Amino acid sequence: MVGSTVAGRCSPDSSQTYRRIAQLEEGVQRIQKNETLSKAEKEAILQEKHKAILKRLSSLSKQVELLTSRQAETPNENCSSRTFRTDRQSPDRSETAGESRETKQLLESVQAFHNYLNQRANRRAHSFLHLLTLSPKLSEIRDSPIPLPGLSCNSGQVLTISSMSNSINILPTKTKPKKLVFTGSDGKRHTYLFKGLEDLHLDERIMQFLTIVQQFGRNRKSDASLYHACHYSVTPLGPRSGLIQWVDGAFALYGLYKRWQQREAVSMSISKGGETVTAQPPMRPSELYFNKITSALKKEGLSVTTPRKDWPLSLQCEVLDELIHETPEDLLAKELWCSTGGANEWWYLTQSFSRSTAVMSIIGYIIGLGDRHLDNVLVNFLTGEVVHIDYNVCFEKGKKSTNPERVPFRLTQNIQQALGLTGIEGKGQKVNEKHQKGNFVL
Repeated sequence: MVGSTVAGRCSPDSSQTYRRIAQLEEGVQRIQKNETLSKAEKEAILQEKHKAILKRLSSLSKQVELLTSRQAETPNENCSSRTFRTDRQSPDRSETAGESRETKQLLESVQAFHNYLNQRANRRAHSFLHLLTLSPKLSEIRDSPIPLPGLSCNSGQVLTISSMSNSINILPTKTKPKKLVFTGSDGKRHTYLFKGLEDLHLDERIMQFLTIVQQFGRNRKSDASLYHACHYSVTPLGPRSGLIQWVDGAFALYGLYKRWQQREAVSMSISKGGETVTAQPPMRPSELYFNKITSALKKEGLSVTTPRKDWPLSLQCEVLDELIHETPEDLLAKELWCSTGGANEWWYLTQSFSRSTAVMSIIGYIIGLGDRHLDNVLVNFLTGEVVHIDYNVCFEKGKKSTNPERVPFRLTQNIQQALGLTGIEGKGQKVNEKHQKGNFVL
């Protein structure tokens, strides 16, 4: 847990490291070539640049030291502190150093340290944890009076936590959320996702908004109740963590894509002359994109460190077309078909998927929802409902990011193909029209 926290603290700086190194080198060369400045003036300017870059690194170093040097309270913290405690350069001494090469070395060391933490976190052995080592006190909970988060009263009786499962799964996403299982006073197992390094208060408010939208639909006499906005409970535990109710039966779209990649990797493993040729492990979509865009930029005489706003739009469209051509457009449609027992069931499942996609697309457009990557869009293959998670990028925040988002919602070729025979001009269009005519008061 300490290791993932340290990695989270390093991550914002690591993502900017290569750009900072390039900017530092370009700045040094530009200053050195300036003939109007004296040697003393050049040294003073370089000194200020050095201090500005190291100001954040100094703060980061202190945070890492604080996390790894404090008194351990659990066996896991004790092990992590021994593993990640590192010698560091004194901030005062580093801030007074004036050589730009020292700044570059420090930036590279931060990048290397972050890569090391990510490699450890991504190991198969670190895909699960034991509650006993994380928190002996929580593992000893028996028939407690603590209410289960986000669950309403049942027959006037509040459900409480009877115990917690000792096994904790770690999801292989950016923030490494933890899957917790509680046994309630009703004897049933209730699953939650513990998410750190993020403020979940916005997610909580969005869930309240979706609940209101759902209530509007139930109060109408028309078929508006079919237009379901799937929501779940979100319980913030502080400014940087919280519990999210697990949606049973829902699977991320990335899972479909990853399984297709794995099937392709197996099919590419061929035997030639007794020698087995094994394909490389499948890459994530972001890795595939950057591999292609890096190669395309080099052909145009550009570097990957070039600001993204300066990348030729035609070049980006060309790379996107290549990726679309390489990926089947019916992965989701086939999964919906295989989840049913016949044409009748498939028809109702497809209609449900179309309605749910349209509802969540319109709501997402209204609240300015962004960051709709494959891990944040889930599908329930029993009901056809679409579930969106992670509402942290809301109110057009995605348009103001370093790489602005240009689309109002996700409607890629796989989603379009899964809408059925009529595609975007069928049930989805009718739902959108009803929303726009005011069938829902938002």
